[in-house]
Parts: sequence; C-alpha cells; structure tokens
Amino acid sequence: MFCTHESEMAGFVGMFGDGLAHWHGVSRALKTHWYHVSVKRWQDDRFVSVEEFVNDETRLYELLSGQNDTFKVSEVQVVTPAWVNGGESWRMERLQSLSLGFDSNDVPTCIFEVESGAVYHDSHRPGFEASSLKVVRNLYRSSN
Repeated sequence: MFCTHESEMAGFVGMFGDGLAHWHGVSRALKTHWYHVSVKRWQDDRFVSVEEFVNDETRLYELLSGQNDTFKVSEVQVVTPAWVNGGESWRMERLQSLSLGFDSNDVPTCIFEVESGAVYHDSHRPGFEASSLKVVRNLYRSSN
C-alpha cells in the first residue's frame, strides 16, 4: 500500500476538486510489486491523461473492468523489486500479460510477462514452477 505523511499534502483537501487531495510524495513500505497505469478520462469535452499508482491485482482488475466510452486504460506497467525481476534494483516495465493462480498452499501467485519477453513471478517458494499453479486466471493481456 502507498502512504504519505500529512506534511506532504499540497494545499488542502478540495483545493483541486471535490474530495481531492494532492501530495508532493508518497512512500511504500512493502517490497512487493505494484502497477503504474496510464488512463484517459473524458472530462470537459476531451480526454485527459492521468497516471494511477495501483497497489494490487484487485484494484488493477477494477480499473481494467471499469473501462467504457469515457474511461480507457492506455498502458499498464509493473514495478517490481529485485527479488521478483532477478536484477539488482527495482524496475518499471511495460506489462504484456498478467496471470494469477494459487500454489499448493492456496497462496495467490502472480505471473508477469513484460515487454522484453521476460517472465517473473512473486512466489517465495524455492524451485517454484508456474505450471504448478491451479485455478489460473488471465487478468490482463496487452493489446499492443
């Protein structure tokens, strides 16, 4: 989850629209993946681009399934820590597909395919094999 301290608030609640607050910075204590989602919302007779920082698959699915004539998702990127992407640091990469399944202990596990063709997972199980997942659902596939 994202959090912020109230001292990071820009202005006051409602200054930029009913119920809206703006922040100079947010933080994240969890070393788990999250999603950077580019969306377009119809506002004042035109589409306005906005970036959504999405904590988990539930919220991502809500955004994706909520698309209509006035709300479009244009791009999804996954932000992964080194333990997921196998590198030395965090990475943000365009997501090609996302699947969610359950391991033998019924722990939800994500499989990410990114633009480079690399495939990552968020399982902590040694020797994890994606083929061992059950009840696998494809939550996202890029149209590009």
